[in-house]
Amino acid sequence: MQRGLRLFVLGLCAALLLPGAGWAATPERPLAELRHTRWTLRDGAPSNIRAIVQGRDGFLWLGTATGLYRFDGIRFERITPIRDDRRRSLQITALLAARNGDLWVGYDYGGIAVLRGGKLRDANPWKPSGGVDAIVQARDGSIWVSADSRGEIQLSRLKNGSWTKIGAAQGFAGGRMGPLLAAADGSIYVASPPALLVMRLDAARFERLPLRAASSAALAEDAQGRIWIGDDTGLRRADGSGATLPLGSANTPYVRRGMRFDRSNKLWVTGLDEGLVRLSVDATSPVRAEHLAAAQGLTSSLTVAMAQDREGNVWVGTESGLDRFSASNILRIASNEALVTGFVGGADGNALFIAGLAGVYRIAAGTAAPELVFAKQSIGVLCGDDRRLLTFSLAGNFLLALEGGRLQRVVKVSEPLSVVCALDRQGNFWSGMDKVYRLSGNRLVPGPGDGGLRTGTVSKLLPFEDGLIVGRASGGLRRYRGGREVPLWPREAQTIGASSSLQVDGKYLLVGGEAGLARWDGRQLVQLSARDYPFLTGIMGIHPTQDNRIWLIGSNGILRVSRTALDAAFARPGTSLPIERFGYYEDFRARSNLNVMLGNDIAEDATGRLWFATNKGLAYIDVADIARNRLAPPVVVRGLTANGRSWDVSSGDVELPAGTDQLVIDYTALSLVDPQANRFRYRLEGADKDWNDAQDRREALYTNLAPGSYRFRVIASNNDGVWNAQGATLVLRIAPRFYQTWWFALACAAAAVLLLWLMIRRRVAVVVARARAGVQAQLEERLRIARELHDTLLQGFQGLMLHFQSAVEQLPREHDARRLLEGALDRADDVLLEGRERVRALRETTGPVALRPRLGAELAPIIQGALQLEIEEVGRVRPLSAPVAEEIAAVVREAAANAVRHADARRLQIQLRYGRGQFRVIVRDDGRGIAQDRSRRSGPGHYGLIGMRERVERLGGRFSIAADRPRGTRLELRLPGRAAYA
Repeated sequence: MQRGLRLFVLGLCAALLLPGAGWAATPERPLAELRHTRWTLRDGAPSNIRAIVQGRDGFLWLGTATGLYRFDGIRFERITPIRDDRRRSLQITALLAARNGDLWVGYDYGGIAVLRGGKLRDANPWKPSGGVDAIVQARDGSIWVSADSRGEIQLSRLKNGSWTKIGAAQGFAGGRMGPLLAAADGSIYVASPPALLVMRLDAARFERLPLRAASSAALAEDAQGRIWIGDDTGLRRADGSGATLPLGSANTPYVRRGMRFDRSNKLWVTGLDEGLVRLSVDATSPVRAEHLAAAQGLTSSLTVAMAQDREGNVWVGTESGLDRFSASNILRIASNEALVTGFVGGADGNALFIAGLAGVYRIAAGTAAPELVFAKQSIGVLCGDDRRLLTFSLAGNFLLALEGGRLQRVVKVSEPLSVVCALDRQGNFWSGMDKVYRLSGNRLVPGPGDGGLRTGTVSKLLPFEDGLIVGRASGGLRRYRGGREVPLWPREAQTIGASSSLQVDGKYLLVGGEAGLARWDGRQLVQLSARDYPFLTGIMGIHPTQDNRIWLIGSNGILRVSRTALDAAFARPGTSLPIERFGYYEDFRARSNLNVMLGNDIAEDATGRLWFATNKGLAYIDVADIARNRLAPPVVVRGLTANGRSWDVSSGDVELPAGTDQLVIDYTALSLVDPQANRFRYRLEGADKDWNDAQDRREALYTNLAPGSYRFRVIASNNDGVWNAQGATLVLRIAPRFYQTWWFALACAAAAVLLLWLMIRRRVAVVVARARAGVQAQLEERLRIARELHDTLLQGFQGLMLHFQSAVEQLPREHDARRLLEGALDRADDVLLEGRERVRALRETTGPVALRPRLGAELAPIIQGALQLEIEEVGRVRPLSAPVAEEIAAVVREAAANAVRHADARRLQIQLRYGRGQFRVIVRDDGRGIAQDRSRRSGPGHYGLIGMRERVERLGGRFSIAADRPRGTRLELRLPGRAAYA
C-alpha cells in the first residue's frame, strides 16, 4: 500500500511538471490547459450544486441547495414547483434527464418529482423515506431510484407504468448505502458495501459479483463499456481484473466520491479532499492524475457533481458555484511574465526567440515551455535569427552567438541605445534611433548616405528585397537602398494612423496601423479603414500561412481571414470581410504598443504552431488541429411578456387579450461552448418584412401591434457560425377591442355611407331649392309683366282703338279710307285678343304639367309636317312642375328648330325617362349632325346652345350635345327628380 501511494505521488508530480502534448482544443490537453470558466454567487449561480444533467431540450439542469435551476450559459433560472410542500427539502440531490424528455428530480428528503410540460409536480408512488441518492434510466426505459434511509440503501423501479420496491424477491437484501449505475449494456449495478450487485438485461434478479466494495464507493463506465469502482480501497475494475490504482481520500462528511468518464476516456473524480481530480486510467500502467482546487481557480475545493454535455463541455458543481471546462484553440503558457519584444527566428522555424522582463527566451519547435537563454533585465529590442541575436537594453547592447539553441558567446556592443533593429538578407545588423546605424564588429556606425542623417527618429526597420524599409517619425515609411531613402508614399496619404506592424507577403507589403490595414504593391497603396472594419484596430502582428490565410493580432483579438476575402476587400474597400476570431471570449488580444515601436507579435514554428505575444503573455494555436463546434444549437423561446404580464409559452401557442400593444419575447440558443458568441436572427411574420439581425441580443421587443395572428420565428448559430435554420416558433393571437372588430368597422363604414348619402341629399335639396327659387322669381317677374301689360299697354291700346273707331264712324261708308281703317281695326282686334291670351298665359299657375302633351302642342307649329315626330315615355310617368316644364319645352323647341332649319332631318325622336331620382330628356335627329368642336364652343353665333345649357344648369341639371351614330345629333339633359317632378 505504501509503495503504491509513493508511485501515485511520483506520477502526479511528473504529470504536473512535464510540458503538455501538442494537441489543440481537445480533452487530451492537460487539465490546466483546458478553458476554465466559473460562475459564483455574484454571477447568479446557486450554491451547493449536487446534481447536473443536460436535458433533451439543451438546457443544463442544476440540482442545488435552493431548488431546481436551468442554465443556458448566460442566465440561471429557478423552477418553481406547482405546489410548495413543507415536508420536502429544497436541496436536490439527484437528477435524471429521461429519454422521453421528462426530468426526474430527487430531494434530500421528500422523495421525487418530475418536470413535464414545464410543470414540476410530485411523483412519489408512496410515502417517501430517506434522501434520494441517484435516479438512473436503464436501456429498457425503466426508471431506478436509490434512497439513503439511515445509512441503508432502498431501491425502487418504475417499469411499464408500475412502481416496484426492490427487495429479496429480486435478489436484493439491502445493506449499506452505495452508488447506483445504469450500464450501456442494460445492466444495473449497485454497490452496497461490502457487496457489489448486478442485474443483467432481461434478468429478474440481482447477482453478486466476487469483488468487494468498500465505503465511500463510486461507479463509472468507460468508453469500452468496462465498469470501474472507486472507494477507500482504490480504483479498480468491477470484474476484478487489472491492478488496484491509488485514489485520493474523501473525508468530508455527507459527501461521497463521484466518478464519470468523459469522451476522451479521462476519469473525473469529485468529492475528494484535494478538490477536482482527472485521471488517465489504464490497468496496465500507473495512474496519471491532475488536480484542481480553489487555489487554482476552482469555485471551491469541495466538488460534489459532474456532467458532460453534448458538445463535450465538462461541468463541475461545487459548494460555491459552477465550473466549466471546455476545449480551447488558444493555449497560454503558464508563465505570466510580460513580453517586451516581438518574435525572432530562423527561416526553418526550429527555434523562436522573444524577450520578457527576465531576458531572452527560446521556444523550441514542438514544445510549450520557453527556456531562458540569456538572463538580462530591461531588454527592449531584439532582432536576429537562430544563430545570432542583437539586443538593446538599459544595461547595454549585446550580440549573442548561439549554437543548437544554446548561448555560446556574448559580445558587448557600443552605444547608442536603439529603439528598433533588424537583420537584413545579406546578414547585416541594422538599428535605428536618431539615424540609421549598421553593426560593424562590435560598434554601431551611421549608415551610408541618407541613412546616417538626422532626418527624423527611426522607429521602423524591416528587411525588404535588397535593402530596408525605414520608418521615420517625421517622414513616414521610406525605402533605404544603396545609401538613398525614397518615400514609399506621401506621409499624408496614409489614413490608417501610425504604422504598428509590417509584413512582406509575396509581392505585397502589408502595413498594420492603429486604425486599419494597408497593402502596397510597389505602386499603389490601398487601405482598409477601421471605420469600415472595426476589428482592424491596433494591428500588432501579421502572418501569412501556407493555407492561403492571413493571421492578425490587434486590439480586437486574434483574427484569421482568407486571402481571397482580403484580396476582394483590397480590390473594393468597404466590401464585407468575413473573419474568424480566436480567444475573443477568453479576452486574448494584442498587448499595448506603448513600448513597442514595431510589432512582430505572430510567429510560426516548424511544427505549424502559431505563437502570439498577447495581453496575457505567450500563447499558441496549433493550426493543424483547430477544434470546430459542428453542432447546431437548439433554439428555445424562453418566455413572453405582454403589457407587463408573463405568459406560458410551453405550448407554442398564446392567446393574448384585447389591448395588448407591447410584447417582449425572450429566447436563447443552447450551445454552451461560448454562449456569448451565439448569434440570433428573428422575425415576426405579420409585422416584419425581413429578418432582424439581433447579434447576441436575446430579446425581441414589439410595440403598437394591431390585433390579429402572428408567428414569431427565431434562428441561431453557435460560436463557430453553424446555424439552426429551423429555430423555434411561437404563434401569437391578439384579440381585438370592440372598435377593432370587423363588425365595428362595417358599422362605421355604413354610418359613413349614410352620412355621405344624407349630405348628398342635403346638397341636392339646396340645389333644388335654389333652382325653385330661381323659377319662382321668374314666375313672379312674369306675373308683374302680365299686370303691367294688362294695365298699361293693353288698356292703352284698347282706348286708342276706341278713338280710331270714333274717327271711322265720321267717315262716309263708301269712302276708301273708311274701308282701310275698318280693316286695320279688325287686325288690331286680333292683336289685342292675342295679347290678352299672352297675358293670360303669363298669369297661369305653377301646377303640375304633363310634359308629353305640352311638347306636342309646342312643337306642332315649328315642325308643320317638315319631319316625323316621335315622343316616347319610359318609366312611371309623373307630372312636372310648370316652370320646369316651361324650361324643358324651350330647350326642346330650340332643338326642334335646329333640326328643321339646319340639319335637314327627316325624323325627330324625343324620349322622356322618368327615373326615381333623375329625369332625363333625350332628343335625337337623323340630320347632318353637329361638328364635335362646335358642340363644345360657346361664342358669337352660337347663342342657341348657350341658352339651352344655361336653362338646364339653372335648374341644377346637366346638359350635353354631340354627334350621334351613325348620323344625326343627340342632345340630353338630366335633372334631379326633386327639381323636376311636381
